[in-house]
Amino acid sequence: MCQSKTKLHSGAQVDRYVWEHIFCCTNPYCGCTFVVSGEIRRILRPPKVPNPEVNLPVSARAAKRRENKEKREAAAAALPMCSPFRTL
Repeated sequence: MCQSKTKLHSGAQVDRYVWEHIFCCTNPYCGCTFVVSGEIRRILRPPKVPNPEVNLPVSARAAKRRENKEKREAAAAALPMCSPFRTL
């Protein structure tokens, strides 16, 4: 490869989590063409509407964020409910 810029030629989804893209070198004297494969490895921010058919690992950071959120919600639920109105 000549280190020139490349241009996306085409791409296709191979399966649920994998894509392949064909790139071409922009240098007409080089003409290199190659396939780049990309895959979904883990979830960084879980979706608000999860798909039960998708089973991907959650990143450690996302898991910790979810754990902290659950702790905050549990602490808030344990607080007594206070009325904003004062009764006489």
